[in-house]
Amino acid sequence: MNELAVYIINYYPNLMTAEENAAHQSIMVQYKIEHADSPSTKESLQTYVSTDPNVRALLADGAEAFFAGVRDRVLRDHPNEVFLNHCPRCGALAKTPTAKQCRKCFFSWHDDA
Repeated sequence: MNELAVYIINYYPNLMTAEENAAHQSIMVQYKIEHADSPSTKESLQTYVSTDPNVRALLADGAEAFFAGVRDRVLRDHPNEVFLNHCPRCGALAKTPTAKQCRKCFFSWHDDA
């Protein structure tokens, strides 16, 4: 999955539409259903998968396409509300908006004022 899409969905869910949030929940529930051991658990989780046609349309091309679409729309519609925390040394996207150490080159900017 695209690193930037995961970052935006994890740290800026408030910028997603209600339908995008429902689609994201459906993806997460579907994953749990696929990995559940018990048939009764799978059955009970199925009630959380959205049947809304608008939500299903968002998921029509698969999870990767959905995540890319959310990423692109959020960056387009809310450019001043998303802080992309990049490493000052290598430019890699940090794991979180408040991270102070790069997960790629391990540079730390904790002491920067």
